[in-house]
Amino acid sequence: MSSSGGPAAEILRVEVTDTLAYWTVLSGPTLRVVEDVDDFLRHLRFGRACAESTTKTYAGHLKRFHTWCGEYDLSRDGAAAELPHYLMKLRTTPRLTSGRGQGRLPQDATLAPALAAIHGFYLHLADLRRIDAKALDALFVTVPHPAGTGRLVLEPRLRIDSRPSHAAGRAPAATREEFAGLLRTAQTARDRCMVALLGACALRAGQLVGLFREDLHLVPAGSTAPGCPYNLGPHLHLQKREGHPRGAANKNRGTVIVPVPGPVVMLYADWMRERLTIPGADSTTWAFVSFLGPTGAPGGQALSTRRIHDLVSDLAQDAGLRHIHPHMLRHTFGETAADLDVARDVLQCLLGHRDVASQDVYRNPSDARVAEAARSVNDKIFGQT
Repeated sequence: MSSSGGPAAEILRVEVTDTLAYWTVLSGPTLRVVEDVDDFLRHLRFGRACAESTTKTYAGHLKRFHTWCGEYDLSRDGAAAELPHYLMKLRTTPRLTSGRGQGRLPQDATLAPALAAIHGFYLHLADLRRIDAKALDALFVTVPHPAGTGRLVLEPRLRIDSRPSHAAGRAPAATREEFAGLLRTAQTARDRCMVALLGACALRAGQLVGLFREDLHLVPAGSTAPGCPYNLGPHLHLQKREGHPRGAANKNRGTVIVPVPGPVVMLYADWMRERLTIPGADSTTWAFVSFLGPTGAPGGQALSTRRIHDLVSDLAQDAGLRHIHPHMLRHTFGETAADLDVARDVLQCLLGHRDVASQDVYRNPSDARVAEAARSVNDKIFGQT
């Protein structure tokens, strides 16, 4: 078990088996398990097959919420009615922990997951009839199902749009020039290949570090890899696995096949040659592994998602670019595909989305494209060729 947090409340990793674990919340002078929160987090991990990393994120948010309830002596029912005050506290409290946002007020992209964790917790309590109807009504409103099925669903009364807006001047994607700058700045074949996979294959950081060597089938079109019927060219398989030694997770429910472009195939070949220089790397199944550490740490170890975030951030700084994080490279792929009018169902497959509407965040047409579309429509209306 490993833990993190302050003395009044902590989050704790609970190992169920060698490869299966979840995170929970401890609180009080003797750091006892917060039973209703623990029950919810176990339900997420084992009842809904959420990733271990999801329970860690939710545990952090619920630890803070539970601490706030204790400070004001609020029951779960009472806290439901006071949730707007808690949200206001979050908005007006600068980040205390170390990191890029230390000392600054949180942004909506940070507040939205906190609110989602609390809403999920209360829905779980409602399913178990552990809160009264008045508390539920303070948090949710009943609306028709958006798909028009005739069913009713609960929607939160308090909502935060966590998507970056163009009005806020925060582009959600790295530009193609920034992507090229990261590739030029990378000093190792491994780093160039990983950056290329993030941008050219739209991988998430957790998917990247969770790849096995056997997941990459870099065979030419018309050929197949042993046990794989796919014959349309180089590709990789994204598979949901448990037990990553660094806690990384693949969000896909099943196996997703992702085509790999020729330039990335060549970069991977460069990495395979570089990999031969790392002692012990040939005995591990991970596609990407660590180099020998400057203090003598062994190489050939699985990478963490934090390592990928730090790598992309450091490369951006070295290249003289703005701060860039790995998911911005996934957005590069998504926005480029949307600009090329890739069909929505095809883009859904490429990105591994369960909901086709998830790609809407990438569809941000420029003023030039809107003007060109208007000219095309009017040319058609007025009969011009």
